[in-house]
Amino acid sequence: MRVDIIVLMERLQILVALRRANRVFNLSVPVFALYLAGFVLVGFLFLAGYLGQVFIDRCTDYGLLNRLVEENYRLKSKLATYSAAVDTFRQFMVVTEEMDNRLRCASGLHLIPSDIRLMGVGGSPPVPAEPDIDNLMRRMGFEERSLAEIEKTLKEQEHRLNHIPSIWPVQGWLTSGFGMRRDPFTGRRTMHNGIDIVAPYGSAIVAAADGRVIFSGWKSGWGRCVELDHGNKIHSFYAHCRSLWVSIGDKITRGKKVATVGSSGRSTGTHLHYGVRRNGHWVNPRNYIVSH
Repeated sequence: MRVDIIVLMERLQILVALRRANRVFNLSVPVFALYLAGFVLVGFLFLAGYLGQVFIDRCTDYGLLNRLVEENYRLKSKLATYSAAVDTFRQFMVVTEEMDNRLRCASGLHLIPSDIRLMGVGGSPPVPAEPDIDNLMRRMGFEERSLAEIEKTLKEQEHRLNHIPSIWPVQGWLTSGFGMRRDPFTGRRTMHNGIDIVAPYGSAIVAAADGRVIFSGWKSGWGRCVELDHGNKIHSFYAHCRSLWVSIGDKITRGKKVATVGSSGRSTGTHLHYGVRRNGHWVNPRNYIVSH
């Protein structure tokens, strides 16, 4: 098949020859008709575009669109702030975990390896694809449990330390220590089961540790005296007092006034006889005193 296009004058002539059928078709179209068809096509396209825009404008809520754009901007800002906060929290966790290990060391607890802390659990490590915030939350929960353990241990230690007679019961001068000595009345070598502290008459005698009053009164040879039970089978004893300031059953805190210095009972002068018993046996009180 052969197609010949011939433009003559103001007409477009198209010759179509079919070789097999040995036939020829002659089509003649005015040129202005082609121009007109082109203009109509272009006009139709413009009209379709305009009508399409009108339709889109009527179907689109520009107010909603603007609100969505503003909301998207706010969300991006919040996301940036959130990311910065996560970075700050991550740094805070690092510092906290370092401090946690120092506290565990000071309180006698075992240190926690860094890989266990990063897991945030005592078992298998988390899946790497999980969000970073999940890892931080696990670490925070693990740290909370660790700090609770430290707090419990420190409270137990504080309770135990508060109940150890570790301070001087009166301000004065040590005149006789714990152990064998010559008895001032008989001249024989006998066991002195405490320490003698000389202080001005009427000076305050304070409890050497937290405890409970189990005796407050007169004992033969000791005169007016006070005995405190500090728990853990530790007792402290204050003798030759002038006056007593506590009663049996009273709960006492370290440093509270329990009596005043005197010379009651079997005494050669104004002083405090101070003794400590552990498991029912007299021990050297100076082994417990930490202040000078």
